[in-house]
Amino acid sequence: MIELFQLHFFRNAFIMSFLVGILFGILSFFVVMRKMSFLGAGIAHTAFGGVALGVLLGVDPFLTSLAFCIAAAILIGKLVRFGRISFDMGIGIFFSFSMALGAIFLSLKKGYAFDLMSYLFGNILAITPSDNIIALATLAIFIPFIFIFIHRILFMTMDEEVAAVSGVRTELLDTILLIFLAGIIVISIKIVGIILISALVVLPASFGLLVSRDYRKVILYGIAYTVLVMIGGLFLSYCLDTPAGATMVTAGTVLYFLSLGIAKIVTPDR
Repeated sequence: MIELFQLHFFRNAFIMSFLVGILFGILSFFVVMRKMSFLGAGIAHTAFGGVALGVLLGVDPFLTSLAFCIAAAILIGKLVRFGRISFDMGIGIFFSFSMALGAIFLSLKKGYAFDLMSYLFGNILAITPSDNIIALATLAIFIPFIFIFIHRILFMTMDEEVAAVSGVRTELLDTILLIFLAGIIVISIKIVGIILISALVVLPASFGLLVSRDYRKVILYGIAYTVLVMIGGLFLSYCLDTPAGATMVTAGTVLYFLSLGIAKIVTPDR
């Protein structure tokens, strides 16, 4: 296995897997606890419209998909907060709208030479050192943010109205979390893909909650689980000659259900 690290693309993929594992290990807890799991899937699919727009305009799809996803996340958050629509309605509307826009944009780009499948299902060959730098910079911002505001976010999660009355700026914190959610999803698209990335939004916290109810341990177990799944799936995909993103998600899902079965046997009343 050591010789794999002599391969430039594998080193890039390994670093990205590790960084993305930490990012989703932390983020998943807050998404799941705030019951925004489906929002992750919606934002991921919104990226399709952004990628297609980048192809049409000849712009880096990362930039256009990032702008698309952040705009969609903030807009859905605002509409839900002001009681105009529910999360499910907002996600359903933007999900369909973005996919439809993406199809239109691609139809306008006649004879485009672009590997769309790498964005839909991931492609470790497409990961560059620049992608790793962006992921590392996001991690360097995200961890201090969580460390500083974690108690306010937990307070807001438990009772948003009381938190707001107590002086917590719930709307601002919610918006920042949505921006991080959109950004981390877009960063991870190259390795996992638009179609599969929603699994990483849900599985880490779901696994952590099987093991503990202490939020600190849930986050730590979620990080360990995701890093293991990402890196293990990367090696496994190389050995089996299967797509890396699909292998990671499959391995993560199997591991989760095995853990769920063990948890039911060990603590049947939990």
